[in-house]
Amino acid sequence: MDDQKSEMLMLFGWVFAILIIAVVMLYPYSNYQFTTLGISSGINLYSCKYSEPAPMGIVDYGVSSYGNVYNVSTNSIQSSITLNNLLTNLSGDYNASIQLNINVMLRYENQTRAYFAQNVIFIDTKTRHINFIDNVWNDSRINASLNSKLIKGNGTVSPSIKNYTYYFYQAVNQTGDNITLNKNQTIYLRTNSSISKNGTPQIIFSYNDGYGWINYDKVNLLLNEKIKNYSILISGFNYTPSYNFYDAGIIIGGPGDGFNTTLINGSAEFTLSYWNGDNFQNIQDAYDFGCDTEEGINDAVISPSFYKNGLLYANISSGKNIYLGNLWSINSSDIGILYVNSSFDNIIISLNRNGNTFNESLKNGKGKFTIEAGKYVINAYSDNNKIYSENYTLKKGIINDIDIK
Repeated sequence: MDDQKSEMLMLFGWVFAILIIAVVMLYPYSNYQFTTLGISSGINLYSCKYSEPAPMGIVDYGVSSYGNVYNVSTNSIQSSITLNNLLTNLSGDYNASIQLNINVMLRYENQTRAYFAQNVIFIDTKTRHINFIDNVWNDSRINASLNSKLIKGNGTVSPSIKNYTYYFYQAVNQTGDNITLNKNQTIYLRTNSSISKNGTPQIIFSYNDGYGWINYDKVNLLLNEKIKNYSILISGFNYTPSYNFYDAGIIIGGPGDGFNTTLINGSAEFTLSYWNGDNFQNIQDAYDFGCDTEEGINDAVISPSFYKNGLLYANISSGKNIYLGNLWSINSSDIGILYVNSSFDNIIISLNRNGNTFNESLKNGKGKFTIEAGKYVINAYSDNNKIYSENYTLKKGIINDIDIK
């Protein structure tokens, strides 16, 4: 019996070792959280993509590099896009899409509805000619369609290639649309969620390409229900009712209908931030691939970078052997969180890093910033008077506080 028990224990040990090796091979990013491994509750981050072609850029899933999960609930997501002679090619087709993708969640009674919203720059990368397009998809159950009587905006509800309907609008006669970009021009996209005066949930699509902010479509969700909760949601705790991710991201991919393209040369710079109640703050945990859209790209290398003033961005360039994984994280990257607390309203906070400055107006005298760790000169102004000045060393991976009195 002892020999038998010993053999059984040895067999069990070998089986366990083989399972561990299999897990490592199947899930090479083992420091992330995977629901299927039973480590803790939450989403399985790598259930959709392992390699290119994939939607590539900056995506926040609500999961840190150490597997910690969190929620971000906001009413606005914003991105900047700077194209530096970027060129894509799909069999002689130079079109690509740059998508600001978000998920809105609403609750009424005991029900949850979710909608996937896309704010899209459709670009001919050879001529730099652009148009703006938005889509809304019903994520409230698997393969759910949209009822044309329950959604109202500038666009229409149309059948998709997957035999269910979605909302579609292409901007027409809008300022700044249907133009050719200058070289190295920066474009901004913003998507907001709001409740109208009569209680109707809305998704508002906006862009700014040098002509000021243009709200080119306002989509009303006509549910005839008393809404208990409505917001743009980023969450690593659970999935949408259709088992997609509650994520937010800015990605580049093929021109549409699930087509992929290839990055030939040039580069781009993307940023992604959310409204935290006081200011737009860079996301603190980012991945370089998206899951909720089907348009992907080959040969796009995404690298974490800092502007000279300390703000985060992702650099996109052409290359091979692409890594799909964590781009930056508050747990493992050279970034920190700066909280600003002031007894003054309507201040301007100025952060200077090696002579490079960014300024932010804080209406309530409070702000929160995700920036590069290191030395800064921090100044604050009220009514054009300097009320605060300090040489400050921002520590990485932790909360940094300054109080202005």
